[in-house]
Amino acid sequence: MKKILISCLIILSVFLIYLCNMDKKVYYLALGDSLASGEGAYGKKIKGYSDYVSEYLKSKKLLETYVDQFAEDGYRTTDLINSITDNKKEKINKKNITLQNALIKADLVTVSIGANDILNKINTENPIDYSSLYNYIDDLGDDLEELLSLMREYCKEDIVLVGYYNPYPYLNNYNVEDIFNYLNNKYKKISEEYDVVYIEISDLFKENPGFLPNENDIHPSKEGYKAISGEIISAVNKTLLKS
Repeated sequence: MKKILISCLIILSVFLIYLCNMDKKVYYLALGDSLASGEGAYGKKIKGYSDYVSEYLKSKKLLETYVDQFAEDGYRTTDLINSITDNKKEKINKKNITLQNALIKADLVTVSIGANDILNKINTENPIDYSSLYNYIDDLGDDLEELLSLMREYCKEDIVLVGYYNPYPYLNNYNVEDIFNYLNNKYKKISEEYDVVYIEISDLFKENPGFLPNENDIHPSKEGYKAISGEIISAVNKTLLKS
């Protein structure tokens, strides 16, 4: 009887250790637009910020699953809302995975969205109607609220929203800095309402112009993506991975 009891305790201990280790593993879901999918500054896919984040988790032996197949070039806020509402499906590792299910499983979700919304309203060849643009940003804020509210219906864990940088640093006579500052401030406030971590990267890009190496393209270099990932990793270490 004693031997049976000891055996049961050993099995229970092993099982509890397994559960503890399993619980520490991170299901990482990357959502959003071309920044989330790793579009490079010269029209080719490169290693994006989400790839660096997943590599970091893997190096720490904390990565359970990395899903980035739901990120799409050209995605706008309403596109992502529709994808969640329609429960978009992707085949990942020969299995059909739905977006709602991925959100439920996720321990960490990173999102970069909204750049296409605002850039579609900015034509660098024509003067900006600033009044109209600020009103449009206010409307985008409503879209973001809808998105984050919807995401929170499924994901109760860490959500990180990546902020904006000025994509036109080479156009000295074309002032959009205030526009993106306004956008960042508004999105940061909305993120706080939904317990979402907002990553500010505007100063990071301002201080490192080499992160945007192609003046004819708005996408970052490899170094730019790696710097964004560093900000995300720093935030995640203070929340999800806090010991």
